[in-house]
Amino acid sequence: MDATEAQGLRDANRAAFLKLLGHLGRKEFDDFEACLGDDFVQVWPYLPLASMPNELRGRRALREAIERGMSGFDPHDYTIDAIHEMLDPEMLVAEYTSHSFYHPKQLPYSNRYVSIVRFRNGKLVHWVEYVNPLIIKEAMLEDADRTIGERYESSQRSGRP
Repeated sequence: MDATEAQGLRDANRAAFLKLLGHLGRKEFDDFEACLGDDFVQVWPYLPLASMPNELRGRRALREAIERGMSGFDPHDYTIDAIHEMLDPEMLVAEYTSHSFYHPKQLPYSNRYVSIVRFRNGKLVHWVEYVNPLIIKEAMLEDADRTIGERYESSQRSGRP
């Protein structure tokens, strides 16, 4: 691959990441899941919640976990702070923030992220996300000891998104 082709691939993968994050923020979970490769892997070096695994395999597994995890929140407004290109055109590093509202505690929610991602054929196949777990735990303090599934079920009973 020559330099022009590599830059074209970097640009396409940047656009794919922005599209994916837009779908995620708007809670368009079908469209979000469609942006992930069949062999997708998600890794959290610092667990957002103690009840979560360090790694999820498969796009459906991530979609279900995120859909449950975002159930008490308004849609997230993601803002990209920086996207760093890598030597490998299939990879990028993104720095971004999210802003939302957490209904169970009636509190605004904001967090910062650094993600290292790998694409293949236009689909995200590997996502390492560094997120501040202390902000999540603070926002969800009453819920911190419950699993994502328990929180999701509770939000469904209360009629909250």
